[in-house]
Amino acid sequence: SWEMYTIDTAALAAVTVAGVHGAISMGLHPLVAATSGMVMSLGGVLRDLFCGRDLAMASQSYAIATGAGSTVYVLTREMALRGYPLLAMTRIFLSMGTTVSIRCWEYFRGEPLLAPMRGRK
Repeated sequence: SWEMYTIDTAALAAVTVAGVHGAISMGLHPLVAATSGMVMSLGGVLRDLFCGRDLAMASQSYAIATGAGSTVYVLTREMALRGYPLLAMTRIFLSMGTTVSIRCWEYFRGEPLLAPMRGRK
């Protein structure tokens, strides 16, 4: 249902920012922190497996959305460290907005973002 997808998307966006910020605060390299955002989506895939949910609905967009959201957070943080006037809330909203936008784009298209061999018979 769209309600569950919306709640799932909002939670994913929040966890993306929290995970990447946690990785950065532990002193990890920015590239590792951005990658950790994508790796943490494995938890959602495992949840779907254990709960018997449809994997095709969320597994591909989880990785892409968290990867893009965490990359935006890391890039905007690096820009702030180099003197660009980006407030922390701006970085958070940009990151969460990226994650939500990718999930919404896939939901309204009605097909996986990375459908293998799209258009082949």
